[in-house]
Amino acid sequence: MHPLVRDLYKRAITVGRDYPHSQGLNFVRETWKKALRDPSNFDVNDERIKNNPVEYEKALRKAVGRGRYAIREMIGVIQMKKFRTMKRRYGAGNNLPQDSDVQRIQNACKDLIRK
Repeated sequence: MHPLVRDLYKRAITVGRDYPHSQGLNFVRETWKKALRDPSNFDVNDERIKNNPVEYEKALRKAVGRGRYAIREMIGVIQMKKFRTMKRRYGAGNNLPQDSDVQRIQNACKDLIRK
């Protein structure tokens, strides 16, 4: 296995630990294994790629770039799930300071600066 592909898989597993799915890490692991083994994601049978190491490396880096994009999307899904959970748990703005509290704090700070 190419080191870039191995690194991509390790990143996916690391991010997948927090993935919001009923199976969690197992779902991510199986999905990424299928994706890495699928020949349509990286067409090695193309003669242009097969016989030219430079083209092969270029195509491999392009495929790894698409994989890294997928990992960034996974991170976005995880962050959105965490945000929504926190918003649901603590409410939308229930604990925000009121305008009178802000004014009181600003006046107290001004008084401290004057002294």
